[in-house]
Amino acid sequence: MIYLKCKSCGHYNELRSEFLTFCGQCEKKLENNYSEWKNKRPESNFEDFQQEVAVETNGVKTSRLTILKQRYLKQVGRRGVLLTLILVIGVAAVAGGYFGKRVVYGMIFPKLNKASLYKSWETAVIGRQALEISTPMHLGVDDKPLIPEIAQLVEYAKSYRNRGDDGMQIEVNMYSYRPNISNDLEVAGVAAADEMKKSGEISDLKYTSSPVMQSGIDALLQQGTFAFKNAIRLSFCNLLLVSGQHRWQIAIRYREDDTTASLAAQRIIKSIRIK
Repeated sequence: MIYLKCKSCGHYNELRSEFLTFCGQCEKKLENNYSEWKNKRPESNFEDFQQEVAVETNGVKTSRLTILKQRYLKQVGRRGVLLTLILVIGVAAVAGGYFGKRVVYGMIFPKLNKASLYKSWETAVIGRQALEISTPMHLGVDDKPLIPEIAQLVEYAKSYRNRGDDGMQIEVNMYSYRPNISNDLEVAGVAAADEMKKSGEISDLKYTSSPVMQSGIDALLQQGTFAFKNAIRLSFCNLLLVSGQHRWQIAIRYREDDTTASLAAQRIIKSIRIK
C-alpha cells in the first residue's frame, strides 16, 4: 500500500486516488497533493506522481515497480472476484434451476397428511349420469371448454376436482357422446394416455393398463409414473368406465414417494360407483 505523508503531523494517508487533498489526521491541506503537483508538471500523470511523491509505510519512497505491481494485483484481485462471482452465479443458476424446481414443485405437490386415512371422508354423488365417489377432500365443479374436435362429439360434459394443495390431485370427468359416436373403452384408454403425453408438462411416462370390473361396468385401470416438468416424479391412477354413450374418467395424481397417498388412491378407486 502507498501513502502521502502529511508534513504537518507526520500521518501517512492512504493514496487511493488523485483526489486526496487533506490529511485524515489533522485535516490540514497536504502540501504534496496531486492537484498542485500536476499544475507544476502538466505533462505528467498520476503514475508519475505516485512514483515521485508516494511512500510506503516505512517512509521509503515507493518504486515504479511497486506501483505497477500493486496496480496489477489490484486488477487481478478485481478480476478474480468477478470471475469467482460469475462462477458462483453460474453454479447457483444450474443447481438452482434443478434443485430449485424440485423444491418449488415439492411445495406444489406436498405429501398427503397421514391423518387423511383416518378422518371421515366426503362421499359425493355428482353429475347427470351420477357417479358416487369418496375422497379425503372436497371436490368442486371445474368445468372447462372442450377443444372443438371433442365438443362436436359430446352432448354433455361435467368436471370436478379438488384444490391444488391437498397433497393429491383428483379429477372426475364425465361425458355423454352423441348417438352416432362410438364410445369404446380401449379407445378411451388410448385417448387418456395420449392426452397426458401431449400436455407438454409430462415426460418419461410409464404405466400399465388392466381391465377391471367396477360397479358392474367394464372399466380400465391405468397406473404408473411420470416426470412433471423434469422436476418431480408423480404417480397416477386413471380409472375409465364406459356404458353406452356415457364415459367417466377419474384421474388421481400424487408424489411417487408418498405411501400415504398411494393407499388413499386405492381406497378412492374402490369407492367409485355408477348410480
